[in-house]
Amino acid sequence: MLARYRVFFCCLLSVLAVVIALANLPAKAQAGEIKLVIDGMPVLPDVPPVIKNNRTLVPLRVISEGLGAQVGWNASTRTVTVQAPGQEIKLVIGSSTATVNGKSVKLDAPAEIIKNRTFVPLRFIGEALGAEVHWDQNSRTVTISSGRAEVTAITVRAEVGSEVVAIKGTGRLTGSAIQDGPQVVLKLPKAILKMVPGAVPVDSGLIREIRVAATGTEQEPGVEVVIELKEVGPFSLSSTPGELQVALPHRVTSLEYAQVEGGEVLRVATTGRVAYTVQQLGAPDRLVIDLQGTILGASASRELNADTLLTERIRVGEGAGGVRIVVDQRRVTKYRVTAMPAGLEIHLAAQIIGLSYQSGPGGGEVRIRSTGPVGLRELRLTDPERLVLDFPGVVLNMAEPVLKVNDTTVREVRAGQFAVDPDLARVVVELSAYVSHEISAGDTPGEIVVKVISSPVAGRYIAVDAGHGGREPGAVGPSGLMEKDVNLDIALRLASLLRTAGARVYMIRSGDETIDFRVRPDLANNEGVEAFISIHCNSFTDATKRGTEVYYYKDGRDGQKLAEAIHAALIPVLGLPDRGLRTADYNVLRYTKMPAVLVEVAFISNPSEEKLLADPAFREKAAQGIFNGILSYFRIK
Repeated sequence: MLARYRVFFCCLLSVLAVVIALANLPAKAQAGEIKLVIDGMPVLPDVPPVIKNNRTLVPLRVISEGLGAQVGWNASTRTVTVQAPGQEIKLVIGSSTATVNGKSVKLDAPAEIIKNRTFVPLRFIGEALGAEVHWDQNSRTVTISSGRAEVTAITVRAEVGSEVVAIKGTGRLTGSAIQDGPQVVLKLPKAILKMVPGAVPVDSGLIREIRVAATGTEQEPGVEVVIELKEVGPFSLSSTPGELQVALPHRVTSLEYAQVEGGEVLRVATTGRVAYTVQQLGAPDRLVIDLQGTILGASASRELNADTLLTERIRVGEGAGGVRIVVDQRRVTKYRVTAMPAGLEIHLAAQIIGLSYQSGPGGGEVRIRSTGPVGLRELRLTDPERLVLDFPGVVLNMAEPVLKVNDTTVREVRAGQFAVDPDLARVVVELSAYVSHEISAGDTPGEIVVKVISSPVAGRYIAVDAGHGGREPGAVGPSGLMEKDVNLDIALRLASLLRTAGARVYMIRSGDETIDFRVRPDLANNEGVEAFISIHCNSFTDATKRGTEVYYYKDGRDGQKLAEAIHAALIPVLGLPDRGLRTADYNVLRYTKMPAVLVEVAFISNPSEEKLLADPAFREKAAQGIFNGILSYFRIK
């Protein structure tokens, strides 16, 4: 009898469960038997719905995203956030209270985590998202129908690789598209237009115009969007919660190849930012640039003939993965890719590929051969005397980077890679002696010619005499400037220039010494010098006297020619009144056995010229002018 009651009791419970299920959705079915259909599409979640305490719990993400919502998770607060256009729902795991747009709502079952998935009461989440929920007992199917879709806005956004026409709204936005020439026509059945119909403003490299219109009837509404492209091209259709997207791949519109200072550049113009990869391949040497997901525009060239020392040609092709650009290389070099809002620039570094030297009358020429135009910075260094030429952004590519010369002008020319990243190639011209140099462009693009002027005084022995000194100050200017100090400073500067040019220099005095003017010729004669230059400052009782004078002794010992050369070089440099060439019977001119000259640089008795004589820059000009005259004399001697 007890067993019969037990059977009866179990049957009664089963009937009650069915009644409850009809009122509150399935309450006693096996979880694996419950089916989900969202907007007419069967949905198979990885963890099936479950029934707990007579309530059906479903995986939150499957239902929310199926209805066009997005799900977020905060692990620290164990809070789930569901967002849809105009809706925000928050549920805390284990809590029987949720918030919908900031208002508390009582749940008939708390949210919980089952098999690492968040489960929520089906009816609550469905209706909170504006959907209708139905239960079919016979098929054990839960059917969820979202609210009617609304189109509220159309925008165009630029993405890497494409432009995206975003049709925004509420509800589940779905549609189909057909293409007719440059037109893409998008139809959204059962959608309601909630924006102003007509043309949509666009600023796009791909789209000429977008138009939107309402179609259908009040009972069966629809929306049509027409996208007018500038060129016929492919598109793809996709959707995310609250948005239907038409993606248009970016186009390559043009290519340009040019030589620039420091290298060569390939400019690839596109309709927007693109993703890319670059590979350096060999046998044959080539640089391969893949523009992922792009297409080739109608105006883009498929081949460019570069015809440079670095590059032979550029080929362009199009495949399923996008546009491929191949740079066929004559020489492999370093490259740099710069992404821009509408394209790429591929910069190929110029190379120094050759050095040569040729000696000639008056000096020698160093020729530096590169693959194209290069920038140049020059620097002169001493000890040893050398010219340093720096080429920023340039790569050295030479088998023999050193030239041994060893003539009277140049000892050696060598090249090296002085720095990398950023690159700097350096050419050093080591000199036997230095007078001057000139840099010019060669006969071919990228060739640099360094003309080094030979020194006519290399190996010559020259005496430099700083007038007065020690106990003999010479003339004193109005402000107290002493001639002996000015003379010595100019003499030391002249001696430095002569030594740099390879001359041997004999200083009559190197410091503030007292040397009798009568012994100075003997000192020079005993040394066997080849020329004698005495430096002085002029003075006169009339403080208005100004100018420069050069003296020699008219004795047939070539002193006149030396004086003429120094006078011709010094007057333009100083810019003072020319008081001419003069002869005199001074001891240092009369008793020297070699060509001798005495230079009166300026009047220390004149206040304005005294200021000049006190200026180191003026003294340097005086030394340089005298030096130039000595060079001229020995060049024609």
